Amino acid sequence: MKELIIKIKDEHKLAFLLELLSQLDFVEFETKLFKKQKADDSYDFFKSAGLFTDRNIDANELRKQAWRIPS
Repeated sequence: MKELIIKIKDEHKLAFLLELLSQLDFVEFETKLFKKQKADDSYDFFKSAGLFTDRNIDANELRKQAWRIPS
């Protein structure tokens, strides 16, 4: 049995490719799509407290900058 590795450039077409392959009776395939990553336990969320201390910015200004909303 031969093995073929395919790299998908456009993830939006992945479902189509999988459906196509499943229709071919001479092809067996297994998907290894989702690699679970270990959570980074070293990050402490509470150490981020005060991140914007001493900065002249409010929630509305942050939203404008994040979404690039014109003033």
